[in-house]
Parts: sequence; structure tokens; C-alpha cells
Amino acid sequence: MKTYLYIYILILITGCKSSDRINTSIDTKDTSQYLSNKAYCPKEGDCTISIHKNTIIHIKNDTAGKYYPVLEKGDYSVIEFTFLIKGVEGTADGDYSETIHFEIDKTTKRLALKNKELEQVKLLFGKHCFCRGEAGYYKIKEGNLVLLQTNDKITIDLSFKIPEVTHKLMRVQKEIKY
Repeated sequence: MKTYLYIYILILITGCKSSDRINTSIDTKDTSQYLSNKAYCPKEGDCTISIHKNTIIHIKNDTAGKYYPVLEKGDYSVIEFTFLIKGVEGTADGDYSETIHFEIDKTTKRLALKNKELEQVKLLFGKHCFCRGEAGYYKIKEGNLVLLQTNDKITIDLSFKIPEVTHKLMRVQKEIKY
């Protein structure tokens, strides 16, 4: 009988596992509840974030009618997310990356934007790879952005989709401390 009890306890102990799931619900009333110092990043790559203070984005068009961002000195802050998958060493054009750029007023304390309202922050997605017909920049027109800014941190929750192009990055949750 003791053997069965011992085996039962051993199965219980080894069968317990903590959950790795990220809470994806959005409550715009109090975003501090669910946004911690985590960022969603697809497993096959690495994600980084940068804040360019005293900077603005100009969205320009090239000769083919494609968008691209130009960062210049200004009165805003530009947030830049980068997702990168390194290519096989020794191969040309093997890297794959996606970037997200947007600007916010330094005095903004709270922001909740949806779909067409995302134009207010010049939200731009870039796909950089050897993937003919998909590489380039796209304006993000479908999604949600919730942002809280205090004196010492910015909390961001961005979810989006771009029907014109395939992409791996679909959600970014991050708390950035100054």
C-alpha cells in the first residue's frame, strides 16, 4: 500500500507544471493589471525596442509609390520595435525582420486608438527580407493601441493585422522604463 501511495505522490509532483500563457485580454480602464515587463516575441527570433526621444516620423513615398519612414529631430518620441530572425551564417539576404514605428507626443499620458485612429500616431510596419512582392513598409490600419505614459515608463499594448502581407509579429506588449 505504501508503494502505491509513494507512486501516486511522485506522479502528482512530476505532473504539475506552471502555465506559460500570456494574458491577451485588453481592459483599457487599467492596463497596469496585465502589462508587465513582457513582450510578445515569436519564438524563432529576437525582439528589441528603442525609444527615439525628441524625434518625429515623416512617412515618405519612393519612386515606386512605396512608403518608408524618415526620422528627424522634433518634439515627439518615436517608438521602434524590431523582430529579427538571423539567417544561416554565410548566406546573403538570409535575415528576416519586421519593424514597427510610431510617434507619440511627449505629454501624452493615456492613449487608446483603434483602426483608422492609428493614423494619429503614424503607425508603420516594415517587412525586411528576400521575399519578392512583400518586402517594404505598410501603414497599419487594422488594430488596437493602448499606451500609458508616466514620468519613468511607457506601457504599450499593440495588436494589429495587415491583410496585404503575411507577417509573424501580431502583438506587442511591453513596459519600457526610462
